[in-house]
Amino acid sequence: MRYAVFILLLNMALLSAPLPISFSGNDKISSDQLYGVLGLRKPYGIEVWEDQPSIEPIAVSQSVSALSSFYRSKGFYHARVTSETVENKVVFKIQENDPILIGDIQINSPLDIGSAIVLRPEGLFDQEAFSESKSAIKKRYGESGYCNAQFNTKAWVDIETDRAYLLFEATPGEPCTFGAISVESTPNIDRNLTASMMRFEEGDPYSVKAIRESYEALYAQEGISRVVINDNERNGSVVPITLNVEEAERPIRFTAGFGYSSDQGIAAQSGIKHRNFLGDLKTLSFDVRYSQIKQEAAATLGIPLQNRGLIGVDVGYKNEIYDGYKTESTYQKLTAKYQDTPASAMMGFLLDQVKTYDSKDTATFPDNKLSLVSPIGELNYDTRDKPLEPTKGYWLNANFMGSLYTAQISDASYFKTLLSAAYITSIDEHVFGAKLKWGTLRVYDGEVPSSYRFYAGGMNSNRAYTYRDLGPKNSDGDPIGFSSLTEGSFEYRFPIYQEFRGVLFTDVTFASKNTIPDYAKDGYVGVGAGFRYVTPIGPIAIDFGVDPEDTAQYALHFRIGELF
Repeated sequence: MRYAVFILLLNMALLSAPLPISFSGNDKISSDQLYGVLGLRKPYGIEVWEDQPSIEPIAVSQSVSALSSFYRSKGFYHARVTSETVENKVVFKIQENDPILIGDIQINSPLDIGSAIVLRPEGLFDQEAFSESKSAIKKRYGESGYCNAQFNTKAWVDIETDRAYLLFEATPGEPCTFGAISVESTPNIDRNLTASMMRFEEGDPYSVKAIRESYEALYAQEGISRVVINDNERNGSVVPITLNVEEAERPIRFTAGFGYSSDQGIAAQSGIKHRNFLGDLKTLSFDVRYSQIKQEAAATLGIPLQNRGLIGVDVGYKNEIYDGYKTESTYQKLTAKYQDTPASAMMGFLLDQVKTYDSKDTATFPDNKLSLVSPIGELNYDTRDKPLEPTKGYWLNANFMGSLYTAQISDASYFKTLLSAAYITSIDEHVFGAKLKWGTLRVYDGEVPSSYRFYAGGMNSNRAYTYRDLGPKNSDGDPIGFSSLTEGSFEYRFPIYQEFRGVLFTDVTFASKNTIPDYAKDGYVGVGAGFRYVTPIGPIAIDFGVDPEDTAQYALHFRIGELF
């Protein structure tokens, strides 16, 4: 009796053991998509440690139903899915048969919504794409200020002719405006402050985009844990707004990190930050950063102001190793910033006390201690869709700083500026990007630290060269830096397989000790290829660049995120 029970339990265990699966007959739908329908993923070839996809035998019939429903949602109304267990393996056999194609699309709308409809005549009748089109049309009307628009979308499917006929109809109604804004906030956050961070005011045209940007602006405040912007009420064409803000219950946050980049080598960071210091979203932080070439400790106080302003106070110490010399800096910085979307502006003052020491070439890199009081400013305009992995948009950035020589206060009269711009566009999953950078340093009187010069080479510069290693060098082989710099980059980014991407690039650098490069002879070119693996925090990037005129000159770079 015990033996029979044991055999029964053993057979039940064998029957319930997960079985590997595969697909056959699926020509139009990839196996990777079908694995995803079942909540599975086939490991990459290099992931030898991962198990192959498998399911419990009891789940086979449910899987057949799920696959059949998926095929129907993709327009394959006549598809048949069956399963067969062969040699302890489940094979899902698929007969896709003829799909439903779109015969005609009728659009009745005063707004141009053609680009919001992703379906096309003679294409597959994909129900998911049909739903996405309906949502995109509603979004288009919402962004155009029509909060009470009425929509009528239908799909007629003729099984006999395998054709689908679609209707997209919209009635906009009267344009809407934002009504009164009421704020519900916590005692430690001024409701007038949070209301001023909204990207719209009472009386402005209603806009879904403005609401989305308001969410982004409020969540950018680290002391806020939850934001709800209620726009569901209607008073005719007026939309009253209720803003609810909750502060972080634990405002003190500790951070620590460890990483590596080809520019700075091994790096580590640690810090502590109070995200609602003394209330009203003020922040106070202390950070320590270490890398193989730079060590820095800084304290920062941030004070948000009404109407999107921010006052910043920074105090810090920095030690950095350059080829041929070292610098030690103690700095204090006061800034006032206007934060908007997509534009922002900053102006302030920087007191920088810089000591240059351990110079191997005092003629090129003088050992000295200099003090500079510099007005600083920055203008920024950024329309990119995703900063770490953009597929469209552009950004413009202008940085400037300078000083007047004054005994006992500032040791130089100088002006330094750096202008940057980039443009990114895409065709399907193929992304094209171009970046241009121009900078100049003019010293009229006195001296500026050697570290104020421009340096080129590295992952954010010309990738045929290692970090700060491009250009003329002194007798010790150390780069001497530049007074002017012009750089351009062009990239083509393309898909390889699933989360893997590739890139081809060209980098061009013009640099000179003069305030303007000689574009006829001061040029350096780098070409190369790269590899990307997309992760939730941004793509892990590896780039290899080479100088086509001197193939012995090459460099390899690592980082997280795209350059532009």
